[in-house]
Amino acid sequence: MPQRDHRSIGGLYRTGQVVATSSMFTTYTAYDSNTNDVVGLYVIEAPTSEQVAASPSISQFLAKRQSIQSIHIVKLHNWGIEGKRIYIATDPPRGVTLQHVLNTENIGIPRALDLCKQLAGALPVFHSAGIAGLDLRPLLITVDTIGITDRVQIDDIGLRSLLKSLNYVSDKRQDDIGFLDPRYAPPEYIQSGSVGPWSDIYQVGILLFLLITGRLPFTGRTVAETGILQATNPVPHMSQYVHGLPEGLQEIVEHCMEKDPARRFSRPTDLVAALEKVQPTAGGLTEQTGVVPTREMSSLDIDVAMREAQESEEVAQSLSLINIPTEFGVYAYLTYEKKGKEKKSSELQRIPLMQKSVIVGRTDPKRGVRPDVDLSLFDPDMTVSRLHARIKFEGSFFYIEDLKSRNKTRLGALVLTPMKPELLQHEDTIHFGRVRLRFQIPGMGPVASVKKEEEKL
Repeated sequence: MPQRDHRSIGGLYRTGQVVATSSMFTTYTAYDSNTNDVVGLYVIEAPTSEQVAASPSISQFLAKRQSIQSIHIVKLHNWGIEGKRIYIATDPPRGVTLQHVLNTENIGIPRALDLCKQLAGALPVFHSAGIAGLDLRPLLITVDTIGITDRVQIDDIGLRSLLKSLNYVSDKRQDDIGFLDPRYAPPEYIQSGSVGPWSDIYQVGILLFLLITGRLPFTGRTVAETGILQATNPVPHMSQYVHGLPEGLQEIVEHCMEKDPARRFSRPTDLVAALEKVQPTAGGLTEQTGVVPTREMSSLDIDVAMREAQESEEVAQSLSLINIPTEFGVYAYLTYEKKGKEKKSSELQRIPLMQKSVIVGRTDPKRGVRPDVDLSLFDPDMTVSRLHARIKFEGSFFYIEDLKSRNKTRLGALVLTPMKPELLQHEDTIHFGRVRLRFQIPGMGPVASVKKEEEKL
């Protein structure tokens, strides 16, 4: 269930859902009280206001970062300092993280090349503004998949550097924005060397390796061991893991990931030009849908890979029994779980939302009321109003608003204020009266059964 923490920040932003939190910072979705637009809001709580005042570079960096404009870079709208608090307002998240794409999709070679060309193509915008040494972990890269083609966006706003200047101590979680993850770090990050545009090119090389093979080039048993491997070991051959590797692609990755920064691509545009010349082989023109063992793979690797493939097939077969519509034109689903007589027995019924704006309610033939989504079948006690709520898709976001219903609309634990839209996200739970549904967006991960939660109505 999404956590919400309603506060006013900077006299302008009203916080909504908590996206991430750590000892010194919290990331929210928030609302601009002047425009009612949804924004991303980063709030850093320093130990003391004196510590913030003693770091003038914070203001200088944020002013520089705010000047950057690109469709492939998250826009920083506003920032401010209130005593020991620093707040930064950006565009809200659009699409899904690259980490989510890696976890849930098979990425073919053509798509991997396209994603990395977009990433490398955005780097000169940073470098021309005097900003380099980015944090290009998949957690901080967004892929907007709603359009015909992917659009990549770099979401790094320099938060790791800001936290470091405030003596932030990371808990070393992989999802901690303040953590220097050696799996994605160029050698100069690890060895306190000179950081510059060459460091960002190295990181694109890591991501290209990861997108092509589905695994990171260097992973040790500990953080320290991973750092040593990253700083000293040669790049593994991707042909160990992938068949049909285009000619020259291994050399491009190795050129990006040279240990000596002077031997890497001198400019991101040179990297883009090299990627443009790569011609995917026939085997790389389609998405990878199965596992083909190479001679270099160990018997253990083959056994694990084949078992994973079999499990994926079993999952796909079980999902097909749910009779899920997969045709184009479905914006989202409302999923209802009908409990069987046995506690472990349940049946899923999924309602496709085929329009950008739909009314959810209860049909009343006598009054000629026919909402787009009729919940009468799930509501024998008639707790759903005739015109109960509206779900709408605007830009890249879904919203839900209560239409002055008799028995209210609840989004998670939040009771909606009538006629006031709230941001709606994948896997959110919605109660229309006593009818409990789960909101799901196609392409946002495998179809999950509605979680069994205790309800007190």
